[in-house]
Amino acid sequence: MPPKVDPNGEFDLYLRVKGGVALPAQSIAPKVGPYGLNPKMVGDKIMQETAAQGYKGIKVSIRLHSKQRQPTVFILPSSSTLIIKALKEGPRSEPKGTAHTHEGTIPFESIIDIAKQLRFKSYSQELSGTVREILGTCHSIGCNVNYNNSVMHPHDLIEKIQDGEVDVPQYDAPVDQLA
Repeated sequence: MPPKVDPNGEFDLYLRVKGGVALPAQSIAPKVGPYGLNPKMVGDKIMQETAAQGYKGIKVSIRLHSKQRQPTVFILPSSSTLIIKALKEGPRSEPKGTAHTHEGTIPFESIIDIAKQLRFKSYSQELSGTVREILGTCHSIGCNVNYNNSVMHPHDLIEKIQDGEVDVPQYDAPVDQLA
């Protein structure tokens, strides 16, 4: 049997949760119980933090940091989470087992903003590569992109960026985000 964990120490847990939804204590208890945290309190804190930042009804990754048995929630949005948030769709209404496509249009300026937010995670050398990564995620989600007042499929926009027809500004990620 492994040794017991010091409940007064510091630790991080990474979870993927649906934002703004109360998590059942039974699902969190096996993860936070060994650290001496109250599962109901942790679930309520996760629900409040994700709803306050506008992720209600969207699956989002979080980092639960605990120090001296006091949990703190940090949201770690992925590109798909940020795209769905930018589409401003409500919670899904279909039954759980059905496939869900996000039929909407997102402005190209929002794609640039998302790419700047996630630039520090990308391995591409320029922002245009990160923008193409985000457009690939748009393609897999099923949404279109509004570029110069015309609705385009994300793959067409990727080809235009590769051909040099669409200009993407230069951007370097801030040094504090690189850690």
